[in-house]
Amino acid sequence: MPFTGAFTTQNTQAAKWLVENAPVKIQIHGHWSWIGVDGGSYVYSRVPALADGVAADPCSPVNDASDLATPAQTLFLEYATRLQVCMADEDKFRAPNNPEAIELELAKIKLLYAYYAHLDLATGSSSTGGLPDLCSPSNILDLGGAALSFPCLESAFNLVTANNGRPTIIMSNSRSQESYRNLCWAAGIEPPSVPWRWYDPAKGWVSGAVTSFNGVPWLINDKMDIGDDPTQRRIYFMVVGDDSNPTPTRGVVGTRPADLMRNPFIKRVTNGVPDFDNSAVNMTRDVWLTMPAGLALGSQGALSILQNFDWVGSCVGG
Repeated sequence: MPFTGAFTTQNTQAAKWLVENAPVKIQIHGHWSWIGVDGGSYVYSRVPALADGVAADPCSPVNDASDLATPAQTLFLEYATRLQVCMADEDKFRAPNNPEAIELELAKIKLLYAYYAHLDLATGSSSTGGLPDLCSPSNILDLGGAALSFPCLESAFNLVTANNGRPTIIMSNSRSQESYRNLCWAAGIEPPSVPWRWYDPAKGWVSGAVTSFNGVPWLINDKMDIGDDPTQRRIYFMVVGDDSNPTPTRGVVGTRPADLMRNPFIKRVTNGVPDFDNSAVNMTRDVWLTMPAGLALGSQGALSILQNFDWVGSCVGG
């Protein structure tokens, strides 16, 4: 269906952009790490747990401890959306605000929403799947429906061994973070926080604090499943970023084609859509917006998941 109500966007130049009436909280977006990739895939070479060196006597023999490297390949997914603008609206209402241009900004948000929703998907594919597909099975702590607890949070946190056992970000949806905060209140302590920065529309970038666990910021991604099925509830502990060094600091990153690092979106336009049944052409402009993007994990010690838990506390009477 073409973009409707185009005339309502032309009242004043100050009212240029369409306003999203139900925005989704994705605090992780401003702190996600991206790397550019030449070619259609990104490949890590990984080795299993290393064998320690030995203390050797002078001229004594040393057993071979050569490593076995195996590849881990991640591919791009093509995220896409399409919008349609009636040519008559484009002709009549092109100034001061162009209907196609203003709706295109919302199309970009739709693609980002799709990407951050994919982070939490378990697809069964280690090359195109979400974080559950990349995580080592030994780094997934399944509570079997039991209530979220401090000891289980601590256990999942400690499953991250990369970066000297220091996750840089914890990610969950709002309800899971609320459950953690309820744990704190029930224990008689104020939920801990760490310094952080965010954008304030009145003041610009400001400093404040966000919820934390063990000194690590806990950020919200509400494109994660927030339904009633406990098996789909997950909290991620991640080292986010990849410094490309030969050290255990190779974490979770998003991947993009190298030439799209500055602008990840590709726009294509078709003028007129044929109506073959009536030998006619619709007076529309069809705009396709695409975003090729992937997800990669360097060291598997950089990611752990706490899953399948019951929430703690709820609003009564609301």
